[in-house]
Amino acid sequence: MASPEAKLAPVGALRGGLALIVLGALLAWVPSDSIPDWAWLTSLSIGVLLVAVALGIRTLRM
Repeated sequence: MASPEAKLAPVGALRGGLALIVLGALLAWVPSDSIPDWAWLTSLSIGVLLVAVALGIRTLRM
């Protein structure tokens, strides 16, 4: 049986991933050239990866 903290891990990964996706989108949308392309691409990619992992864990648990 999983601990209570382990049961909430997919929720945390989902929230963190969605936050990184929003952050990456905001960084890409800013009309300033002061933000390098790799910063928003990295944020967006890690966010998508976290959301995919969280949804995969939830799917396997059902």
